Formats: sequence, C-alpha cells, structure tokens
Amino acid sequence: MTQPNVQTTLKSRLTGTNSREYSKENIHMSLDDLKQEHKNDYTRKEVIQPNEEATNWGQVPHYPRPVEFCVSTVAHVTTERGLEGIMAANGFKGGERGFLWWGLVIGQEEIAAAEQRYLETLIPEWSPEEIERQKEEPFLHNFTTSPAFKDESRYGNFRFTFNLDDLLQKYSTEICGGQTPVLKVYKTSIYKQEVMYTVLIHSPDVCVYKDYPELDDNDQAVCLYRDGKIIWRAQAISETHHYKLTENKEKKEVHAEGNLNIGYVHYVWDHVTLAFHMPRDTILPFSRAELEEVLTPCDKDNPSVPKHDKLTKDKAMVEIQKYAPERKTSDTGS
Repeated sequence: MTQPNVQTTLKSRLTGTNSREYSKENIHMSLDDLKQEHKNDYTRKEVIQPNEEATNWGQVPHYPRPVEFCVSTVAHVTTERGLEGIMAANGFKGGERGFLWWGLVIGQEEIAAAEQRYLETLIPEWSPEEIERQKEEPFLHNFTTSPAFKDESRYGNFRFTFNLDDLLQKYSTEICGGQTPVLKVYKTSIYKQEVMYTVLIHSPDVCVYKDYPELDDNDQAVCLYRDGKIIWRAQAISETHHYKLTENKEKKEVHAEGNLNIGYVHYVWDHVTLAFHMPRDTILPFSRAELEEVLTPCDKDNPSVPKHDKLTKDKAMVEIQKYAPERKTSDTGS
C-alpha cells in the first residue's frame, strides 16, 4: 500500500517483502536533499538549532549530525530457512535482484571513536584536561538508538559476521578472478522512516553497472571506503528521539539532556548496506568450520510479530547446534 501524505519525485516500487520503497539510483543523497524531493509525515519535520527548544511534534530536538563511523566489520543476517541454505551450500548465494546483502556492525568501540571525532570537529583545540573531563560524561550512546546500532535484527535470528577486508578478499578470489572488486554508489532509498544508502560491489568484468559512479573519497560523501573500512557519515542516528544535544563551545561542554518538554519525537533514521553482485548460479564459498566460527544468534526486532511467536536468542542457538553440536546454548554473543 502507498504511504499516506507522500509527495515525492523518487521512483516507487514494492519490494519482495511488500514494503513501499522510494529511491533514486546513481546517487547517495544527503538527508537535507532527500527531504526536498520526498516529503512524508517524518521528512517534513525540522531539526532545530543547537540550544533551542522544540515546541511541537513537527520539530526534532538538536542531535549530533553528521557523525562519522569507521567500520571494519559487516554481517549478513538471515532466517532459519536461509541458514539451512547457507550451511547446505557451504556459502552464500545472491538473493533479491542477484545481490548478497551485508550490514555494518557498529559496537561501543566504534561509537566511542565517533564521539571523539565529533567533538574534535565541533570544538577544535581541546586541551588534554578538557578531553578527559568530557570523557567522564559521554553522550553519543544516548542518540545511537536506531536499528542501525541494535544487536537485534529485522532480518532474522542468525548472523554471520566477517571482517570486511577478509570478505572482499574472498569475493575477489572467488567471484572476481583475483581482480580488485569495484565499490560504487548504487542508490538512496527511503521506506517510511528508514533511509538506506546502498553501496554496490561487483567484479571489474561486470559492465551492466558501468554508469554508476565509484565511491568517492571526499568531504561531501555520505559513505566511502578507505583502508579496509567503510566510513559512514550518519545523518540520522536515533529514529525515536528522547534526548537533545546542548553545546557550549566557549566552555567546551557538550551534553545529552533528557525529559523533553514535548516528550519523545519520531524521525527518520539512516544506515548503509553493501550489495555484493552475485552472478547467476555462483556461490561465495566458505568451509563449514569458517561458517560455524562466525555464526551467532540474535533476537529478531520486529514489533509487528507477537513476543510469543518470536524466536529468541537461546532458541536460535538450539538451531545453530544442529550444525555445530559443540556450541553451548549460553554462547549467544553477538
């Protein structure tokens, strides 16, 4: 079904999961530019300036943006049926539109490093004492609450986690004939609240995507690849806003303040996905031992499914034990 109250110049389609996607190919649009071309109940909202008070539901409290995350780990999450197929094939096949999809894995270490970079950009020339004082009151974790940062997944209960460089090397060897894979800007998509930036990865021999621009390492890029990491300049990190960011550049103080006068506010959230092009009838192969080593359970984050129908982490671990009997039920780390 089409979203109500949508005005857009973007291309529209129904996905395989019957979600309405609005998108523009060949570009990673900044959130501000996207909001000019696509207006719904969320993108119409305005983010207010630092230290101002939101007074109505159409205003989003000030929050950190952009925030630069440097990510070296990616994950493919799948369902029980998908798990069976991966283990049976000893590897990964392309799914919808012939792509193998991976998301960024962002933990506390990446969040802490991103907070430090944000502070250094916001207020240059910190003294060591000022830096240590600010570290005593971290703030970014109050805002990194969107699905992009959750351990739970909307895609299933079984997560395969790889170092990005290792995955690219495997893809180079098995799919690209030893050549270096090409990373390109594929498209910007929006689904109601979710904004997704897709990076396309393919063999140099594939010509069908020749008109798509390669990822560019510049200050304006939403995401880029550098030194084995995806650099993601996140523009909307909360989805539901419970805090506002206050900034005092003279005193060099930055704080997250709760108890908003208007309560919590819903807004859009963004994230980056990697779409590996998989030629027809190809597999990105891994040994059973390699797959077992990187496989972990996770809870499924799907509010529309009743709790009693959801597969928990522990129950997902029981399914994993069918393929790795030596794994313990208590071994449910992400």
